[in-house]
Amino acid sequence: MSTYQNVALLGKGFLGSAILTELVNAGLAVTVLGRSESAKEGLPSGVKFATVDYSSVDDLTAVLRGQDAVVSTVSKGGLLTQNIVIDASIKAGVKRYIPSDWGTFTTDPKAQRELVPVLGPMLDVQRYLAEKARTGEIEHTIFSIGAFLDLLTTVPIAFDYASKTVELWDGGRHRLSTTSVSSIGKAVAGALKNPGATKNLNIKVHELVVTQRQLYELAKKYSPPGTEWKEVELEGEAAFNEALNGVKEDPYNEGKIMGAIKAGMLSGRYESAYEQVDNELVGLPFLTEADLEARFAAVYKS
Repeated sequence: MSTYQNVALLGKGFLGSAILTELVNAGLAVTVLGRSESAKEGLPSGVKFATVDYSSVDDLTAVLRGQDAVVSTVSKGGLLTQNIVIDASIKAGVKRYIPSDWGTFTTDPKAQRELVPVLGPMLDVQRYLAEKARTGEIEHTIFSIGAFLDLLTTVPIAFDYASKTVELWDGGRHRLSTTSVSSIGKAVAGALKNPGATKNLNIKVHELVVTQRQLYELAKKYSPPGTEWKEVELEGEAAFNEALNGVKEDPYNEGKIMGAIKAGMLSGRYESAYEQVDNELVGLPFLTEADLEARFAAVYKS
């Protein structure tokens, strides 16, 4: 099976922009889709742009003709429109669809049962794609990428650098796969350049496996001299159940949703650290602990 060359990209946010860069670097022909002309701003040279109505199969079909693959990075509000995009992709003759499903444990059966309020829209798309793949209408690739490394070092997930506080889940001992957004882009490009081997698979990749304690110790190391951190110990199972009950009671509350995702990652309840990964399949190298520390130094060293 030859390399997929023509790629339509949905979404140009934090992740989408990183994937776009790596698709271009890999020599693929990219068309970015957006709801308005404003999404056209800042595109790399040679990248095409098309304005689309995501609610119209006919509009999408016209734009997607000639594309080999569609990569979606739409945010929460656009997740359920993906079935319309999939239908249009099939009508247009697109071969591969990569859904907006960039998570740690969205394919973990236990998480799928317990975190329906959080994962529901992505699970609907997974089922729809699986059905279409079974009938031979379109292929898919679903990526499991762990936590975004870029966010683990800058956003208060594993620790809160601004307030110098940390909630340690079971002492911070649970392992967590992590990948930077640029490397997610490299993995996507690698899958499209190796379509036969990545057809209808859940591709698991990571650059590094870390623990919350490890991240916290690096944050302390690169804090100003004399800085005191406040540590709060959490019992993982109890804290997870509290977060899960919170999102069940208020499933549309963004804070509760993010709390449940954080709990899933840091409590050790799900497969948050992948024992087997497909890095070689998509040409993604690993990072070392020295590389991780260099990232912390770049962000926090005064």
